[in-house]
Amino acid sequence: MDTCLLAGEIMLKSGAETYRVEDTMQLIASSAGMESVHSFVTPTSIIFSFRAGAEDHTRMIRIPNRTIDLNKVTLVNEVSRQYVAGQIHLQEAYFKLREIDLQKPMYPPWLQHLAAGLASGSFAVLLGGSLSDFLLTVLAGLLVNLTVSYVQQILQVKLFAEFIAALVGGIVVLLFARLIPALQLDKMLIGAMIPLFPGIAVTNSLRDLIAGDLVAGVSRGVEGVLTALSVAVATAIVLSFTG
Repeated sequence: MDTCLLAGEIMLKSGAETYRVEDTMQLIASSAGMESVHSFVTPTSIIFSFRAGAEDHTRMIRIPNRTIDLNKVTLVNEVSRQYVAGQIHLQEAYFKLREIDLQKPMYPPWLQHLAAGLASGSFAVLLGGSLSDFLLTVLAGLLVNLTVSYVQQILQVKLFAEFIAALVGGIVVLLFARLIPALQLDKMLIGAMIPLFPGIAVTNSLRDLIAGDLVAGVSRGVEGVLTALSVAVATAIVLSFTG
């Protein structure tokens, strides 16, 4: 049970779909000889139960914080495959999962912020922006990603952090456009918001709904809609200043 829950916890807080988490836990449990295995996974919790003889055992864990680290999802899947194939023992699988859980992200924060800035600038160019638009949108996108990261650490409220980050990024872009009239405000504004767009949340929501996990799919979809709404409201506030 400890191994199953640890594998599920790592995957869920690293951005895996709920059906993938349930499948991985089911495979590990079946290979360990557990009977009547059942799991119920939502984006914020895992309930896992099995029967041993005449007794039923159930545990639940909460997932308060989630991020995106698909490398850890891949590593957990690899450990589960090795255990199911009989290449490693259960205790070895557990310790490998502990090592994965304690690993730092593959990419350091500064590189993630830089990549977010470059993605923002590239999207502005994709929409028809100039080189000047690209360079200044890179700075705005980098600032947006930094803001959402640090504000969320302080407030622990993801939605409010995204709203503040969108507002900060929009104001910065607006200031750039006021200082340099040749800049294209609309393209820069869209590009600067790219780090906040809930692409993975929406994708996982659709995959969960297709897999039949209605609760998880709807909750992830609502999360994506709320993020998009916070970005839209912040953008509308910024655009109101242009009048």
